[in-house]
Amino acid sequence: MICPHCSKDLLQRQRTKRRCSYCRKHFALDPKLDGAGLHDVRIRKLTGKLSDQGRLTVTAGQLVFALQHRGRPPQRFRGEASKAAGLIVPGLIGLVMAVAVIDLGLAPLFLGVALLLIGLGIRQLWLADQPAPDTSVGPRWTADEFRTVVLERWRAVYGALPPGLVDDALVRPGPPPAEPAFALLCPDRTVLAFLHANRWAERHRALLVPELRAVPAGLPLVVLHDASPQGHLLAADARAARPGPRVLDAGLSVRTVLVDETRYTLLRDLHRSEDLRLRLERTVPELTGSQRAWFAEGWWTPLAALAPKRLMALADRAAERITAPPAPRDPAALRAAPVRSPAAGRPENPLETRRRALAVGFMTWPEPAADGTPESGGGGSRPGGPDLGRGPA
Repeated sequence: MICPHCSKDLLQRQRTKRRCSYCRKHFALDPKLDGAGLHDVRIRKLTGKLSDQGRLTVTAGQLVFALQHRGRPPQRFRGEASKAAGLIVPGLIGLVMAVAVIDLGLAPLFLGVALLLIGLGIRQLWLADQPAPDTSVGPRWTADEFRTVVLERWRAVYGALPPGLVDDALVRPGPPPAEPAFALLCPDRTVLAFLHANRWAERHRALLVPELRAVPAGLPLVVLHDASPQGHLLAADARAARPGPRVLDAGLSVRTVLVDETRYTLLRDLHRSEDLRLRLERTVPELTGSQRAWFAEGWWTPLAALAPKRLMALADRAAERITAPPAPRDPAALRAAPVRSPAAGRPENPLETRRRALAVGFMTWPEPAADGTPESGGGGSRPGGPDLGRGPA
């Protein structure tokens, strides 16, 4: 790892007790002790990138997801070829030793050990092509684990967290607006902490609530949610519970994630109930077969795992849309609108239009007489229109 103070490349023996052997200064994280990828230089660089070089304040929960693997995790198998080689090679050496000590009476012992190692190695080779059972995929750390492993240790060494990073639990929401323009519903505490830390609610005069039952009546509502069954159901429940006020679903949709899974943090829950699947089919019928299959496999993407800059832009666009005045109706669009039946109030097909015109009488044609000459009766004309400018023949 690189020393965060003197930038020296340190081997394990050169950084004992979390102290650099060159500059003699302590550091907070050691990748050998705290987990791969965890060291002070990376945390500082990643925090600067997430905060857009200090333009945003990010939370520890967002940092956890930024350290998570993106896309589907690598396929696991029951056996490994490297382990097979590590067993078969000593087994072959044991066979040679058995032959060498055959006169000493130790051949059976060496032979038994050698055959056991070779058998275990062959088993590893055979299982190397057998996929391991599917497992759930969760965040790398819980909030408490990350606070203990990273945040508290960082404070002990440096006195404060890196610039632009805050602990979710320490973010306090400001006072609610006296006259909120709209309400924002989001059950993710990390997202709410991020919006509060950046004073998003004050900028947009928004009321932030974590539950649908806490939304005041009469306010327009923005729903932010994960790309998950629970998230899509939350948006559907909000629309059903509030038929009067406007409800805007601005959450992360499964359709967006499936465009390119490698760009998103994917988690997996293999313990979903059958009732949840049935309720999703009944309440959100617009989901396609591939989207339902993705949910059925247990996959989902947390909203908090989006890049903070993108999440802020998503929330800002939602605020602009929910507070924008209704667009004026275009007169040209009204003239181009389809003819509607005055009785049914619905678009009228051409057959109905002709039938009503015939009843009125302005689309009747001259009928031929018995001698083949046209009759003069009927007030209509042929499709070319009436010949108004022609005098008598």
